[in-house]
Amino acid sequence: MKRMMPMTDRTDDVSPFAPAWRGFHHVALVTRDLDSTISFYRDMLGMQVVFIAPAGELHGRHGAVRPGGDPDRPGLHFFEYHQAPLFGPHDRTLQAAVFDPGATFLSHISLALPDEAAGLELRERLTRHGVPTTPIMDQGPFRNMGFIDNNGMSLEAAWPRGLMQIT
Repeated sequence: MKRMMPMTDRTDDVSPFAPAWRGFHHVALVTRDLDSTISFYRDMLGMQVVFIAPAGELHGRHGAVRPGGDPDRPGLHFFEYHQAPLFGPHDRTLQAAVFDPGATFLSHISLALPDEAAGLELRERLTRHGVPTTPIMDQGPFRNMGFIDNNGMSLEAAWPRGLMQIT
């Protein structure tokens, strides 16, 4: 079993010369079909569409979606490139997409959920819409599951391990 290193808040783990980082601004990704990608992230995952921009001189159409958080951070920024060397959502098995990314720099993008109830609700929603998910896995202090977006890109939903919060 793979041992996970504990997360710490130690300040001595940061160089005194580090910039004043505020977290990630966005992750830039490629899609063959921007409209389908925006639809998947908005309609399936409930993310906010930040913007959709027309093609410019240097690149094709592009748009961003945000799963929550700070309004000055776009989140996931997709660039439309019709000839992108991507997998389609049905080109490989879920297990291959989640556990063996192949020839790519991206293994997966992990999206944070607040608790077990939210994880189970998302799993039910994805299943209802025909999006396969992995079994829920225990990963140290977190639980997670994998699934694939409309581009065949591997995503993960992760939430803290603990009792399901019922309100």
